[in-house]
Amino acid sequence: MGIRKNAKFLTATERENFVKACIFMKAEIVNPGAAAASQYSRWDEYNAVHSMIQQAFAPGAASVNFGHGGTGSFSFLSWHRYFLYQFEKDLQAYVPGVMLPYWDWTDPGSIMTDTFLGPNSNLALGNVVRTGYFALEKPGTGANTTPLPAWWPAGLDGWKLPGMFPSQYVGGLKRRTASVASLPSVNDIRGTLARPSYTQFQNALESGTGLPSGNQIHNGMHGWIGGIGGHMSSPSVSPFDPFFYLHHCNIDRLWAMWQLDGHQTEYPTSGGSPHHHRNDIMYPWTGGAAGYGTNASIAASIPMPDYSSVGGKRNVDMLDFRNALDYSYDTIATMGIGLDRTGSMNGLTPDPMVSTLPDVTKWEAAKRGVSAFLQDCEAVQNSGAVYVSAGIKTFRSLGANQFDSVFGVPGYGLVKAGTSFSRATFDSNVSAMTPGGGTPLADALNDVHNTLVEAPFGGNPTDEQRYLAFLTDGLLTSGAPMSSIPDGSFGRTAIFAMGFGTGADVDYPTLASLVGKGRSLSTPQIFHGENAGTIDKFYSNALASAIGFTAIFDPVIELFAGEHTHLNFTATSAEDSFLITAQGMDFQDKNWSFMLHGPNGQVFYGNENGHQHEDSCHHCCVAPDVTSLRSNGRLTLVIQRGNTGKECWVGKWQLMISYKARQMDRMMMPELGELLFPVAAGPIRGARYSRLLLDQKRRIPTRNVFQKSQHSLDARAVSTNSNDNEACNIVVNIYGRTNLKLNLHLENTRVKPREELKISLKEDITLGRVQNQNGFARIVSPAFDIAELLPKHEVAKIIELIEDGRRYSRKTDVSLLLANLEKDKKDLRFVKDSEGKVVSHQGGAFHLHNNDTDVPGLYHFGVFVDGVYFPEETSKPGDGGHGGHSDPPPAGSSVSAAVGEEFSRLLNITAVVIR
Repeated sequence: MGIRKNAKFLTATERENFVKACIFMKAEIVNPGAAAASQYSRWDEYNAVHSMIQQAFAPGAASVNFGHGGTGSFSFLSWHRYFLYQFEKDLQAYVPGVMLPYWDWTDPGSIMTDTFLGPNSNLALGNVVRTGYFALEKPGTGANTTPLPAWWPAGLDGWKLPGMFPSQYVGGLKRRTASVASLPSVNDIRGTLARPSYTQFQNALESGTGLPSGNQIHNGMHGWIGGIGGHMSSPSVSPFDPFFYLHHCNIDRLWAMWQLDGHQTEYPTSGGSPHHHRNDIMYPWTGGAAGYGTNASIAASIPMPDYSSVGGKRNVDMLDFRNALDYSYDTIATMGIGLDRTGSMNGLTPDPMVSTLPDVTKWEAAKRGVSAFLQDCEAVQNSGAVYVSAGIKTFRSLGANQFDSVFGVPGYGLVKAGTSFSRATFDSNVSAMTPGGGTPLADALNDVHNTLVEAPFGGNPTDEQRYLAFLTDGLLTSGAPMSSIPDGSFGRTAIFAMGFGTGADVDYPTLASLVGKGRSLSTPQIFHGENAGTIDKFYSNALASAIGFTAIFDPVIELFAGEHTHLNFTATSAEDSFLITAQGMDFQDKNWSFMLHGPNGQVFYGNENGHQHEDSCHHCCVAPDVTSLRSNGRLTLVIQRGNTGKECWVGKWQLMISYKARQMDRMMMPELGELLFPVAAGPIRGARYSRLLLDQKRRIPTRNVFQKSQHSLDARAVSTNSNDNEACNIVVNIYGRTNLKLNLHLENTRVKPREELKISLKEDITLGRVQNQNGFARIVSPAFDIAELLPKHEVAKIIELIEDGRRYSRKTDVSLLLANLEKDKKDLRFVKDSEGKVVSHQGGAFHLHNNDTDVPGLYHFGVFVDGVYFPEETSKPGDGGHGGHSDPPPAGSSVSAAVGEEFSRLLNITAVVIR
């Protein structure tokens, strides 16, 4: 069937399709031949089914509630799972492909709109919804001022419950929501997911048993929506409100995540209520088994549908939801990683990004990158936001292809601390592996795809998007050619490819070919660089894409010992959560300290002195939830808004970073231009490779390399009088789960010399409108064709020697060969640094052109944009999910910057020019 998504992040088309399917279901009369007062719709029938199973009977039991009942009523989860599945299939009969979304129980304001789930009501209206698609009167009539859509079915005059249901609920939809502060918190969800047994998990999820807050979650949320006398507050009519299905979809999502955490087959076989055990039949899907029926009075007016065609369904049949029911959720991600373990990985990392520590091999740098990726996966799992199932294989050819799984059988699993699929397990297992041999890129890609990407969960659901991250440092030298895999043949897999090495020994067209075997995304999928920081960007971006996050801010900063700096980024109403990573490139935890400030200066994370609120921010509302992990100089933060109010979320956030600082008296303030310099472009100033020939203590930090400014963005941070100290870089990535997605997009992925290279800022705005204001860009391009120094045929011979050799030799290290060439040619400059012009025509999206493409090689772009976001101006239905962009509003308009929210983005991308 497909993937169920968070209702807040549906595109406008997805929202409209869901609503249309609901409206069409409500408009279809099951018994059109009956008198008008006795007619009921397919939607009403689902309501009746939910009521009838609560007053049922079964063999040996005169009274059974098959879907509810508290402790011991195990079928609460399994019965509703199949009920939602049948409902979803019926929705798809009206609108093909539509999937049931879930509501994650945070502030529902963004989905309680007239054109989606409908608004709240109030006491003056008798708590009856009067506007929107689920109002008492159809759109465009009576009090319903919502415009009537062209697709509205002619026979439906409003959203009304027919007279055969309890009289107090007959008529329009009633709801009256409670305070946002009483919604389940992120900590409630995390505590529920941590329950060790099925019974404890169900009880926590259904009634809040065992949770410190006492929040009743499922039970409480019915009353939270319905209020006094509302439909959601009554078990007999709660499915009349479409919120019922989104609420229970979230219940099912959490069960699915809990199952992934080692509980897939867990379900009690005894000890509970009659007809609620593992192998018991679920009424009404009995497959013709005798002795089942209902005592509910509604059955006299709405008989139980004939479910004989679906056969008998037992509780145990619901456990493997992927294979049995063919769906999953957007908070369960699957990724496979292919890691180059060939002989050339013994070569030195050209730029380790720290001035005083020993150089590291490319193999060591790559292992560190994967280890950091796993820490990030553990952090998102700890947060309860997303679960990542991942596996890692190294590849090489040594007589024959060797594809070795770093984890035990089956090679993949939920990444979680303390398990066999964790960062610690990887670090331990990979330590015994050493590089050597040839590079079978095509064969390795096939193997990782088949065993780590397609294999998990039996490959189901078949239309689930999966991910593959593939890192290599060289050329394809063994095995099948890339052409043996047809382009696009990995149709549902998005491939990220990293070429780790110099422009001489990494084949960019092959990287593009690797990515071309899978699905294209709106975010960069090809990475190429020669410093350790690029590896961090590669794995961080791959993970962010897999879990539905978008790049917000991603600079690299050089700090002298004793300095600290503040990085500012913005949050708007569009952002639901942030993933922040900060990697000190010395990989030493003791040298780094961090503090995260939210709007109004409150401290949400810090290992320095400061007042940190845990339950509220300035005591005015629920605080954002922060999950953190620290290891090997890396900080990973997951920040979830939850039920935090706008005043404590929207605005400027600040991440403070210090390096070997005992006191915070030396604040380094980086210029925008330095933040714009892409990490993949290499050192911002000074020697590129010849620094490898110097003793580490003699290496000069890039902030101490003084040269003439190349352009207006080429400006250094003001000195803090710390320049005599050692220096180290830190790579920062800030991602957001947001309705305001802005990504750099290459209009042409492969450019020939002297062709125009164009990059646009793609806007995917599912809610609201943006007004861009400023745009700046820095371009780092090749100064000459590196093949003039090391021709491709010579590099191929070097690679062959490396792969055939048993020991590492400095004579065949490409980085050192380039270092000696740079040393001998005193005036040699590898890159050209220039300022790009970011433009917008007649209020359109930002873009930039680069016509200076004479030289083949890599062109790195850093782009900064800012503007104003207007959350209240929603996209129009049917626009494909892209929000509007506009000129500044006219004077006197009701829309002004005063009601907007500032946003900014700092992004980078790499393009290639090929002969």
